[in-house]
Amino acid sequence: MTTLGLDERLERALAYALFWISGLILFLVEKNRNVRWHAAQSLVTFGALSLAVLLLQFLHGLLSLLPLLGWLIGFGLSLLINLLGWLMLLLWLWLMLMAWLRPDYRLPFFSRLADSLV
Repeated sequence: MTTLGLDERLERALAYALFWISGLILFLVEKNRNVRWHAAQSLVTFGALSLAVLLLQFLHGLLSLLPLLGWLIGFGLSLLINLLGWLMLLLWLWLMLMAWLRPDYRLPFFSRLADSLV
């Protein structure tokens, strides 16, 4: 049973629905251990990736002020930012599907960080 009264499977998938935001909300509200764990994994995974994208965008903005070198580095950074965006989208879909199908699905690196939160 879950605190919100929804099906556990649905809440596990909802933990990923709004990336780290829904993870944070469910982590704070929900008492069910499985749902809290998926919420923590969402929070850690998408929180870290979002911070990485934000940092790269900031760096891209700073380096774009440099004449030629900034343009070349900026081009590479912009490719990396786009790649991370696509990775986040695919990971989002994958994690929602896996949360729906398998209650114990764990990402290799981020799951250890989620374990320390729950």
